[in-house]
Amino acid sequence: MNNSLQRALHAFNQQQYVQALQLLSLHTNKTADWYTLNSLCLSAVNKTIEAEQCYLQGLSQFSNHVGLLDNYTNLLCKQKKYAECIQFCEYKTASLSLEKPRLNYIESLINQDELLKAEHLLSKTSPSQNTFVRYHWLTLELFERFGDLQRIEEYFQTKLPDQLKGQFHFVYKHACNYRNLGQFAEALALLQMLLKQQPSAELHYIVGCTYYDLQKYEQAQAHLKACLELAPNYIPAHESLNKLYWEHSQSQLMSSYAQTFKNYDANPVLIHSQIGQLLQLDKLEEALLVSSDATRNHPQNLDLHHAHSIILDRTGDEEKAFSLLQQLVKAAPQNARYCIDLANFYIQQGDYSSAISHLETAVKFNPHNQELWAYLSIAWRLSNNDKYHWLTDLDKFVKVMELPAPPGFKTFADFNKQLQELMISLHTNKLQPLDQSVRSGSQTQGHLLHRSNQLIDLFKSSMNECINQYLMQLPEDANHPLLARNHKRFVARGSWSVKLEEGGFHANHIHPQGWLSAPSYISIPNEMSKDDETKNGWLKLGETSLNLGERESIAREICPEEGQIIIFPSYIWHGTYQLKSTSPRLTIPCDIMPLK
Repeated sequence: MNNSLQRALHAFNQQQYVQALQLLSLHTNKTADWYTLNSLCLSAVNKTIEAEQCYLQGLSQFSNHVGLLDNYTNLLCKQKKYAECIQFCEYKTASLSLEKPRLNYIESLINQDELLKAEHLLSKTSPSQNTFVRYHWLTLELFERFGDLQRIEEYFQTKLPDQLKGQFHFVYKHACNYRNLGQFAEALALLQMLLKQQPSAELHYIVGCTYYDLQKYEQAQAHLKACLELAPNYIPAHESLNKLYWEHSQSQLMSSYAQTFKNYDANPVLIHSQIGQLLQLDKLEEALLVSSDATRNHPQNLDLHHAHSIILDRTGDEEKAFSLLQQLVKAAPQNARYCIDLANFYIQQGDYSSAISHLETAVKFNPHNQELWAYLSIAWRLSNNDKYHWLTDLDKFVKVMELPAPPGFKTFADFNKQLQELMISLHTNKLQPLDQSVRSGSQTQGHLLHRSNQLIDLFKSSMNECINQYLMQLPEDANHPLLARNHKRFVARGSWSVKLEEGGFHANHIHPQGWLSAPSYISIPNEMSKDDETKNGWLKLGETSLNLGERESIAREICPEEGQIIIFPSYIWHGTYQLKSTSPRLTIPCDIMPLK
């Protein structure tokens, strides 16, 4: 390495990145080391696009240089450009023989849900001392993505090397795993130990959430407030506090936002969160004042303009809202949320071709977005497009199945008696959730199927048997948003229990975080029956949340029975008729995602 390159490296090590770049610009002999260092400096000053281009220029000349391959794939992972990292590594197969690019490739596979391939590669990887920590971390990340929390616990107990067990990040992950398993006391003990060692906003936040899990609401509030003292713009803490106030102390609703804006400069991302919370509380006048100020003070922030358009629409100024959404979609045609809201306007106006045009453009950028497909289903149905039947063929895609008896039980009904008691005990909140479809009912917190409980494990085995059977029966179609992703393997990405009380119902909705939706019916009131003309508590499919009047259509109505599971694509609109019974209607819905 010559003298000028050494001086640039020294400047880089001193974090004098601009000076390093100036020195590098004077260097005419562009070696592999020059490209590596120049790219690192560009990345350090947040010129990531230029850094990527520089890495690629270097790799075009020095295709097998270890430093270039290491750092380029590492940059892609840091930017969460996982698909690009996978594409590069599979094109540049030589990179997979190197430790760091190989682990970057595995990390990308995990984040793109290519879990089986990641698992195979990890099993064939022997880490060196340099990659030892990351190898074990990625192994735990893989198990977490599989939803195999017991396997994580076994790994901590039997396979994680002793020198890693006390490291901060591994202890933190162990605590989070305990929390996901529903072992809140064990999680809290580890988190409090870490909080004493290294207090931080994030730790106060997770400790507050764990106290909430334990129904110790004063301690939860104290730690969430402590989080905001250290990090006033920590949005999850604001939203969790507001949720807690909604459930327990209405007088303090939105107070954390007011306190932060009183003492600190307004952060546009926090303002956006504040507007979202005001919308959930239906405080439209206040939301309009906030969003009007926000768009004046932050004219380049598209998300704030989008929030403002929602409020304009809800307060009756549809024309301004529509005009604003048109501008937003023109500026960012790839943004699914803007496109969906604009398509809503076109559908309301009966301009289905414009709605379809924008939605089909957005779905090219977001092929797995369930909401885009849901809105396309509306526009296609209303315009008599054959694609509607192709997308939503209920005979093929909606299946009502009997849950099989788990091991150790003669019938599912025998098992279900115990499961009902467990589910009822988990419903501790009295108010309906702010941000869900439930009306006059309650919903459990967290990922229900992750909880460490024998009954839940047995239920999961019955549910999985039905979903496996469903997947095996599906036809093939490489262009279909459901069928193209069917690799006959799946993971439950979200699960919860819903208890509907008398007068309760699910508003029409879809599941944006799913691929398949699979509600299981645990307790059905006697008043619900197939002979009931009022369809009390029935499931309805196809009717939207757009209030289209005579243009609405219910494609199918199902009276569920105790011990059944109903499986359908997550983009299919669904809701329920109002429950007319003093006995609760108890379900376990689940969001299913494909594995490959």
